[in-house]
Amino acid sequence: MTTLRILFLASFIGGLVLAVFAMLHGVEYARRRRNRSQRPSAFFNLPAVAAFAVGFGAVGYPLASRTILPAWAIVLIAIAGGALAITGMITLLAQWALRGLAAPFSAEEYEIQGQLAVVTREITPAGEGEISYDRLGKRELVPARSLGTKKLAIGSEVVIDRIEDGVAFVEEWAVVEQRL
Repeated sequence: MTTLRILFLASFIGGLVLAVFAMLHGVEYARRRRNRSQRPSAFFNLPAVAAFAVGFGAVGYPLASRTILPAWAIVLIAIAGGALAITGMITLLAQWALRGLAAPFSAEEYEIQGQLAVVTREITPAGEGEISYDRLGKRELVPARSLGTKKLAIGSEVVIDRIEDGVAFVEEWAVVEQRL
């Protein structure tokens, strides 16, 4: 039973660490994905793994340390607790946290917020340029303006902050990376 307690405690702490990592490094993590044209999975992603690990550890540890249930029953109940944690996270986000966000903007505008892109036509501080990014396997070209005061050369990596009237407002990746 000591091994089970250590497993559950490590799972709980590891889940908390993964959750904080997902919050702090979301954009940076997306940049390092190998195939950027694919959409990330709604169920098999870092926040889902973190929620499962926290639920698994939070349910399993008290059962392993305070009950006389057999190990297989404790593990099954802990797996159910992890599944409930994922379900709760998804439900909470869908029904409560994200409910008021969809009103003035389209879903597409939210999907590309934080998306990495490449400058294809120079962006000056006072003028528009153009960026390209991959979306669902297709290359998209969008007019763009800079949020900073620096000229962005062709080939520069940028992060999309928002879209207004079909124009993307972007920030240089190096600036965003320094804030992380």
